[in-house]
Amino acid sequence: MMHKSLISILCNCLLCLATNVLAQDSHFSQFYANRLNLNPAWAGVGEENRVFINYRNQYPGIGSIYKTYTLSYDQYVENLHGGLGLSFSNDVQGSGAMNQMVFSSMYSYHFKASRSLSFSGGIQAAAISRTVVSSGFEFADQYDPATGTVNQGGGSESYPNSSSFFPDFSFGAAGFHNEFYGGVSLFHVLKPFQSPNKSEESRLPRKFTLFAGTYIPVYERRLGKEVLKLNPNVIYIQQKDLSQLVYGLESVYKSKYIAGLWLRQNLGLKYSSLIVSGGVVFDTMRLRYSYDAQFSHPTIQIPRLGAHEISLILLVADNKKIKHKAIKCPKI
Repeated sequence: MMHKSLISILCNCLLCLATNVLAQDSHFSQFYANRLNLNPAWAGVGEENRVFINYRNQYPGIGSIYKTYTLSYDQYVENLHGGLGLSFSNDVQGSGAMNQMVFSSMYSYHFKASRSLSFSGGIQAAAISRTVVSSGFEFADQYDPATGTVNQGGGSESYPNSSSFFPDFSFGAAGFHNEFYGGVSLFHVLKPFQSPNKSEESRLPRKFTLFAGTYIPVYERRLGKEVLKLNPNVIYIQQKDLSQLVYGLESVYKSKYIAGLWLRQNLGLKYSSLIVSGGVVFDTMRLRYSYDAQFSHPTIQIPRLGAHEISLILLVADNKKIKHKAIKCPKI
């Protein structure tokens, strides 16, 4: 009964947001394993062609009502002096009450300023399909608060089904110096309308992202052999009134085993998440799992908040010999 009531409340709030308030982008804890979602300037960076597969299940303790899937690919194209990327994402909210699919393509131009300093600038064009289905859900105005019985009228007809399709554009830039890297990106530059009626309240707010990190090798003193790689990162995301800061460290032991610990601070909502991750590295594949343990504000008493996330990175062999001097980046 607790689960049903909680799901109904969340779905009701979700549909109200869908029709009256600006929606926010979905996010991933393993942003380093979903780099095209972080910044289009990452397209084609590195020496390998890569396929990224990501899955996130948020709030599983109350019914898995938020699920997000992404599939992306990028590679360097010598004739274009940069990289190309393709991405598809499907964000399912409220157990299907809202569904948003995004098809995007991106290009990044690579510029090598010196042997140790490189830059990339990327643009992204996307097509977004968004649907809201209110049927099948129970709403507060369907019930008499005194008796708990069903009222005549009210309910899902107050929130009609809707669908929309609209373009979207984003851009970003990144810099790389030896083992250090950083960048900035701006998504939804034109603030597209999300609803068919094109009301100002339905515009998708711009999202600003700032990130930085480095790659630190640790060597065994006696033999001088690398045994550990440390990869600290920090990322700041701002979208309308919501902002979050994520910082932490991932380590790779003997180029095989991955472990990470991160903290996300949702600055506007006054709560934080501890993110624990682990994985394994193969010759052509990197597999990770992470869990978000969410710490809510003392005044918010919603149980079992958290998220499961799985990422898979596949390195695609290219039979052509790479002639360009690829931008060096961490093998995330």
